[in-house]
Order: sequence, then C-alpha cells, then structure tokens
Amino acid sequence: MIPKDQERLDQIQGRLKENDWDALLLFHTEHVLMTSGMFPGSTHVAALVTADKKVVVITPWWRERFVQEESWADEILGFDWCRGFNGVEPISALSGLIRKCKSDLRLGRIGYDAEMHHYSPTKIPSEFFTYQEIKQQLPDIFPSVHNATEILNQLKAIKSRREVEKIRLAHQVAQAGARAFYEHAAPGMKETDLAAEVNYAVLKMVGQKGIRYTYCDPPQITSGPERTAIADTMSNHATERRLCQGDPVMLEFGVHADGYWADITRNLVVGGPTEDHRKIHEAVLKAQRAAISAYVPNRSVGEELCQAAWDAMRREGFGKGITHFLGHGLGFAYHEDRPILGPDEKSVIRPGHVTSIEPGLYLRKGSVPFAGVRVEDNVLWGTEKGQAEILSEFYRGLDPGEWTDSAT
Repeated sequence: MIPKDQERLDQIQGRLKENDWDALLLFHTEHVLMTSGMFPGSTHVAALVTADKKVVVITPWWRERFVQEESWADEILGFDWCRGFNGVEPISALSGLIRKCKSDLRLGRIGYDAEMHHYSPTKIPSEFFTYQEIKQQLPDIFPSVHNATEILNQLKAIKSRREVEKIRLAHQVAQAGARAFYEHAAPGMKETDLAAEVNYAVLKMVGQKGIRYTYCDPPQITSGPERTAIADTMSNHATERRLCQGDPVMLEFGVHADGYWADITRNLVVGGPTEDHRKIHEAVLKAQRAAISAYVPNRSVGEELCQAAWDAMRREGFGKGITHFLGHGLGFAYHEDRPILGPDEKSVIRPGHVTSIEPGLYLRKGSVPFAGVRVEDNVLWGTEKGQAEILSEFYRGLDPGEWTDSAT
C-alpha cells in the first residue's frame, strides 16, 4: 500500500460535501488513478471514494496483488473473471460488487464519470472501453445518480504536489525517448525504424526510479520538407520514407509513466541545420518565452498567452506559418480538455495547471514546401507573474550531434 495523497482526497471530499453526494464511483483510467493512486492496468476496474475519504477498488482477481502494492485503497474487492472456465461475466460481477458497496457503506447519492472527453492523437487501449452497460444500471442500484464529469475535469486540471512529482517522472521517460530520436536519426533510416527506437527507449525505462509501467503512443515521425510542412495536423504517423541528408525531421510523442503523461515535440535536421532552419527554430523558442512572460496567475486566459506567442513569431517575420493553437492541459491524459491555450479560449490559467506550450511554424518558400518546426514543452504554471517550471527541460535543438541531457 502506498501513502495516500491527502491533498487530493481532501479536494474530492470537499466536492462531495458541496454536492451532498455520498461517494464518487469511477470507471475510467485517469479517474481511478486520481482517486486510488494506481494505474488500473486492466479494464473492469472501478474505484469508489466516499465522503469520509474511504477508497474502495473493485478489480478482476489477477490484479488484486497489484492493487494492494500500488494503490492506497482501504478495501479491495476482487471477482473471479477468467479464472478457469467458471463462466463469470465481468459486467454482472462488477455490478454485484457495486451493489455490495451501496449496501455496506449505505450509499444513496453518488456522482460518476458519465462522459469522457479526449482529442488525443490516439488512445491507450483501455480508453476505448466506455462502461456504458454498467453505467446504465446505476439508476437501478442507487436512489440518486449524478453526472460528475464536469467536477472531475475541474479536479484533474489542478495537479496535487504528488501528481506533479509523478508527471516529472513521465518527463524523464520522455527524455529517454527524445535522446533515442537524436542519437539514431541518420540518412537512410526509415521513419518507422526511428519511431521504433524511440518506443524501445521508453519501454526500457521500466524499473528506473520506481517506475512500474511505461507506454509510448506510436511516435509520430515526419521527415523531409513536404511532410514536416504539413505536420500541424493531429496525427502524422511514421511511414517507410527514408531520411535524407538535409531533411528536417519532427518527433511528436506522448508517453506515460504509471499513468501520468508527458507530451513532447522535438526537431532535428539530418546533418545539421542551415541558417534558415535556425531562424525558424529561434522564432518558435521566442514564442514559448513570450507566452511564459505574459502569464499572470489567476488572471491570464488561454487566448492571451496564445496571442503573445503568435505575436512573437510575427515579429520575427513568420506570421504566415502560424496554423495551430499554443497548448492544452495534460498529465492524467495525453490531452486533457482544459485549460486550452488558443483563440477565443477564456479559461483562466492558475497555479497547478500543467499544460503544453507548443508553438510551431509550417513554411513554404513560394509554392515549394520548406520545413515545419514545432517545439513542444510541458510546463507547471506557478504563483508569480511569468513563473512556469518547464518540466521537459532537456535538449530541444536542431543538431543531432549536439544532444545533451540539459536544455539548450
């Protein structure tokens, strides 16, 4: 059993009391993680947290030992799904144990994660499981059932101190993937082979600094002028194209360590950058710095920080290459639904928010594609004006021969 995140549990308790709910009943990966401290590692896992901060985890039997070791659950309820040929059906088993919790804990009014919002490039497999069948049964189990989606999204957006430390570990995993990107990019290598090296480096981080699980969303490698000049879209998966001398190459990837995410973009030029490449790259870095400098805690909104970044790139002469927003929340997911740093976004940025800052330029010279450059870092917004901790503080340059474990 791991120590409880009392900061987080106190926040949950406060929301339960505000709404006069007896408990939250949660099914989706990031919500189980937030309330139990554990990456579920399976479908058909549910977490229940009561108004007096008792945490119950319901799990298939083969995960019981992991729940004991990796969560702060006060009680673990297992069921015998897939134990031989016993015919246990998981939805019925889960429903039966939820009914037991209702009776044993005298629960009447509950909130649950009725909806999920994701716009990530892809999803980990367990995110496809909607739990609609069990959710539809909840009104027959509890006297009063409420959609807690908005409250959960509000809670997730501000990270606890423990959660920030976990997200820092995810960025150490991302650093290993970025190192592989710089070290292995070479003329003749396929984009898919380079993506495989990144993925392998991420998987090898299991066991480092207590990390039990890592996952790398399929690394998006785009190479050459044509591919990188349109790499502003959501998904640009690696192809069989081979890298050539002088190619701009972009890596976009999301990784998690024990369920906590980092979302990073890095770039290089095979053989080293030209002066034009360096000018584009420096304009993007200036945009990052401008957004951070413009931040005023509890007052700045997403559109203001985005505009500060865009204005910085325009001052460098690159207004035509701006084609996407500045950033999004992350940590419990590759992309979270808030806060968004972009046009017309009125959400206030607060201390404890973790977001990406990912300005990019996607350029042509006349009618000919030249390059796309996006630098994506993740930041923890602070309590002072212009204060943001860059969690991905490692090399973000263009020359693969200059890799260093520190940022330049």
